[in-house]
Amino acid sequence: MTDTARPAPADDAQLAADEGWLLASLRMVARDRDGWVHGTPASLLLAHGRLFTPSPWPDGDPPGEPGRCFIEALSWACESDGALAYVEGVAAADLWREEPHAWCAGADGTALDPTWPELGRAYLGLPVRADTARHIMGENGGPLLFAAGGLISPAAERWMRDGLPAGLLVDIGRPVPRN
Repeated sequence: MTDTARPAPADDAQLAADEGWLLASLRMVARDRDGWVHGTPASLLLAHGRLFTPSPWPDGDPPGEPGRCFIEALSWACESDGALAYVEGVAAADLWREEPHAWCAGADGTALDPTWPELGRAYLGLPVRADTARHIMGENGGPLLFAAGGLISPAAERWMRDGLPAGLLVDIGRPVPRN
């Protein structure tokens, strides 16, 4: 598939509607937990996540292998010499379905997805410097937020209980509206 065959990013109204759906979906499962800063991964993402605008991969089709978003996004972010951040969170592949996902993000707040052949509809995640993400993922033995079988990673559990470490996030993307 060539770049021209990929769907164009949504217009602003459609993007706002898709992001609104994604946020509403997460708000339905966000919960408090006694003694914890964030009771669920959804609560963590709603409090600290950033929204990213879907954008086609710069040179055409995404170069990564579908189904390997965490390692592919980390690899591309690491190879970018600081131009791209690693972002992990949830994305909406189509309406009514969000899933754990990872992608790269540029300083302009675009989501550059190295593994989905079609653009996602909405992206919400935690942007982290590639070298920091690589270090944490090495300690975790896997992604920042998600573990195998739909479980929560050790890092995500610490962040939900104690809060995010100072300086973890890169200041890119758009803040989550509080309404």
